[in-house]
Amino acid sequence: MSTLNFDRNYNRKLDCDFFSTIRIWNPAIHYEGREVNIYDKSGNTPRFKGRGCYVQVSEIKLHQLKPAAAMLDTGCPLQETKTILRTIYRDKVPDVETASFAYIIVQKIKKVPKQNTLDL
Repeated sequence: MSTLNFDRNYNRKLDCDFFSTIRIWNPAIHYEGREVNIYDKSGNTPRFKGRGCYVQVSEIKLHQLKPAAAMLDTGCPLQETKTILRTIYRDKVPDVETASFAYIIVQKIKKVPKQNTLDL
């Protein structure tokens, strides 16, 4: 199982049943239906936050990011979110302004309790 790591739990989103994440686009790993183990690495030791499934994946450019999507993802206004992304990815891609990003909606996978059934 692949991992989805977060260095910061923006907007306490990792405690929600659905949340978003913005990553540099990689079609080999950013696709709907992908299951991941979610870890919050903001503390001294990584904390397992559950399993998740990518339910929606959209390829976007930084200039296409909408204010509502930015605020829900980071808890910050659009321009501050763009600054965060520029800082995170400045050494990872040649040009953050023209790079493709994946805007991903993750749904936590909840365990379904086993039910006792009677064969009648």
